[in-house]
Amino acid sequence: MLTEEKRLAIVESFKLVVPIAETAADLFYKKLFELRPDYRALFSADMAAQKRKLVTMLAFIVQSLDYRDAEWRREIAENHDLFYVVLALGRRHDELYRIPEDSYDVVAQALLWTLDYGLGEAFTDKVREAWTDAYVGLATTMKMGARAKIELHLGEVA
Repeated sequence: MLTEEKRLAIVESFKLVVPIAETAADLFYKKLFELRPDYRALFSADMAAQKRKLVTMLAFIVQSLDYRDAEWRREIAENHDLFYVVLALGRRHDELYRIPEDSYDVVAQALLWTLDYGLGEAFTDKVREAWTDAYVGLATTMKMGARAKIELHLGEVA
C-alpha cells in the first residue's frame, strides 16, 4: 500500500517526466535492451507506438494515484479502474505477447534507471522508494492477471 507521502512523491516526480516523456521512453527501452538484448525480439521494429503506450500507461497509473478522497466512493468504469486495467495488462502480456514472468525484475531495473537518469537530483531516495513500491504493486497485480483466467472486457491499454 502506498502511503500518502509516497503517492505524492510519484505524482510530483512524474510532473518532471512529462516534458521529457519521449526521451524517457527512449531511455527506458535502450536500457531494457541493454540489460536483456533478447527482449528486442519481443517488439516490432518500429518502436514509436510501443513508446507511446509506455508513456500513456505511466500517465494513466499516475493519474489513478492522483485521486481526491471523494473519488474513492464513486463508481467508475472498468477501463478507468487501475486494478482492472493492470490485471488485463498482465493477462495480455502473458497470453498475447508471451512475456516471461522473470521480465518484471528487469523492467523494474530499466524503469528505475530511467527515472534516476531523467530526473537527476529530483530522484531522491524517497522518490525511488515510492516508485519501487508502486512498481511492485503493479507487477504483482499484472502477475495475478497473467495467472487468472478471468474474463475482463477492457479496451486496449498496452
